Amino acid sequence: MRAKTLLVILAIYFVATSCTGSKPKNNTVKPAGDSLTTKSSTDTAKASDQVKSTTDFDPAKVWLEHIFHCNDDKSGKYCYYLDKEEALCTARFMEFLADANEIYGPSNLTDAELPEAEARYKAKWGKIYPLYTQEMWLFGRGNDDALAINTVEIKKLSTDKYSVFIDYGNNIKTQNEVQLVLENSNYKIDYCKTSFVQ
Repeated sequence: MRAKTLLVILAIYFVATSCTGSKPKNNTVKPAGDSLTTKSSTDTAKASDQVKSTTDFDPAKVWLEHIFHCNDDKSGKYCYYLDKEEALCTARFMEFLADANEIYGPSNLTDAELPEAEARYKAKWGKIYPLYTQEMWLFGRGNDDALAINTVEIKKLSTDKYSVFIDYGNNIKTQNEVQLVLENSNYKIDYCKTSFVQ
């Protein structure tokens, strides 16, 4: 009886050791902190960061931000210079601004000439732009350079359309919806809808 029991125990022992001992030595599992595993996940994270930073880069937004860059250290954080305006806008939009402001801004038109000028303005621009009905210059700016703008916030609304919020100070704030176009590989403003906000 003892011999049978001993044979059964030895048989179990050999079967158990042959199952675990048959695994080839070079097929071992690396621990989670192994340099290959760590390098692989680090490389994946770096690649993911590079893709994200590349897709987050928006050259049109950078161009808009640069509009409000101050030329010197004596000015505030944000500035807006009137002499840049013509270079910022398409010729068509500059002409639209001039035509609208001739009617709705300070004007030399007589009372008899005003309705005729307004009819020409509507016929010329009505199918191209939403018409202005009051004096309005780009970003709702005043008649001088703005050298101490408090805040400029730019957000993308859709392809080539941006929201530009400007706090000029002295309780003057504008919300602007800006439409950009590419002209000779350069961005230009082709329309700006401006609202004054409280």
